[in-house]
Amino acid sequence: MKNKIIIFIKRNWLVIVSLLISFLMFYPALSSFFTHDDFYFLKISKAQNISEFAKFFDPLHDPEHIGVYRPLPLRAYYFLGTSVFNLNPLGQRVISFVTFFINILLVGYLVRVLTKKDNIAGISEFLYAVSVTHFGQLYYIGAYQELLITLLTLLSVIFFAKSKILPSFIFFVMGLMCKETAVVIPGLLGAVYLFQNWGGKRKPSFKKLLLSLLPFVLLTVVYLYLHFFHLGTIEGDSYVWNFSPTKALNTTLWYFLWSLNLPEMLVDFVGPGIHLNPNLMKFWSPQIIPIFILFGIEVVIVVYSLVKSIKSKAEKNLKFVILFSAFWFLATILPVVFLPLHKFTYYLTLPLVGVVLIISTLISMNTKKAVVFGIVWLTLSLFSLKLTINTNWITQGVGISERVFEYFKEYQSEMDGKTIVFIDTKEDEDLPWSPTETVKTVISGKNFFDLFFPNLSDKISYGGEGEIKIQSRQFLGY
Repeated sequence: MKNKIIIFIKRNWLVIVSLLISFLMFYPALSSFFTHDDFYFLKISKAQNISEFAKFFDPLHDPEHIGVYRPLPLRAYYFLGTSVFNLNPLGQRVISFVTFFINILLVGYLVRVLTKKDNIAGISEFLYAVSVTHFGQLYYIGAYQELLITLLTLLSVIFFAKSKILPSFIFFVMGLMCKETAVVIPGLLGAVYLFQNWGGKRKPSFKKLLLSLLPFVLLTVVYLYLHFFHLGTIEGDSYVWNFSPTKALNTTLWYFLWSLNLPEMLVDFVGPGIHLNPNLMKFWSPQIIPIFILFGIEVVIVVYSLVKSIKSKAEKNLKFVILFSAFWFLATILPVVFLPLHKFTYYLTLPLVGVVLIISTLISMNTKKAVVFGIVWLTLSLFSLKLTINTNWITQGVGISERVFEYFKEYQSEMDGKTIVFIDTKEDEDLPWSPTETVKTVISGKNFFDLFFPNLSDKISYGGEGEIKIQSRQFLGY
């Protein structure tokens, strides 16, 4: 038994290290509270019986008019939060971590199936596992949909690559119940088939491919019809569609840069013509300078490896890997590139697979180079993660909502039956934002109170008059 364990560790040491480092990077998220849309979806995901639960999956019924069909992550997942975990976020966060770790393993498995090389698969698992882009999915319960759609997409693609069409189709159906971006899965399946055949020097059968993809395509057409003609489109302040090619290119570039571990907050400090806002260096130079240096080293290693690989022709299938990786990244990021005001790194959960595949292929040809790059990648990710935790709206929102919860938990009895109003003070007039509006947004208006303090919910207002005035700024942490 002892020998078997030793052999297992020797064979899988890299993925074990990857999972361990990843957990150490992100484990603080396990103790985080709910924030923003979490309160709304917890509220609308209550079900008293099986019949009410089943209605979550009705594609023609959208009583809240949210404009999307995502019963698995936005209804069933939050149903667990209310009915199983009793509004304790730890349960849902554990599910997020488990899903994330499974995704890491599936990324390695898919790369192994495609490339037939364990070293490339192992490097891919490591790069994927320690990427800073996973911050949002693990700190924000509302981003679980990105973890779940990645899981279902990878499973669908893997089974298709192994010529198991039925399980692939089942996971595709589940993907459509997770998020509308699942419509790109048929394209990924086609790309995988072509990669396996052309890359493997086998002549592809387009007739076989079309027959295999037919049920996927037909269901996609039906799904899109129901989505656009029955559900409508999702609405919100940042959901502003812009089909300008220039804007789309800019958004795509940002997603690519973020996939290389640059921090998300950088987008707020870079203007047209790559003009850096002076405040970036004024307030964040100790973090940004090493980030830029590490990023430069990272790019140099990748470009050098690419040029050397092309010249030496060491990797015979390199052009197929590049084409496949580029297609994977562009196809999976396409659904969000026309939303320039609504771009977040957690949308990279699935597109990142294409990025780590090509990088792993390039650096795997030299062990020393792979080790150096892995250290640089991890170090850059750690710097970016620390900066992100300190600046991101998710962690700030989690802190605000938890402070509001603790405050009302302490003073609830004193407030019962009285009107309560959140207010700004004269000292808040110098701020570029209203503390009251910030608190209102973070705790989702009255949804927070409907969940945790229903006896106070009807007495709450944001601005105006009330028997009890609560200064909003005290919850902002400064």
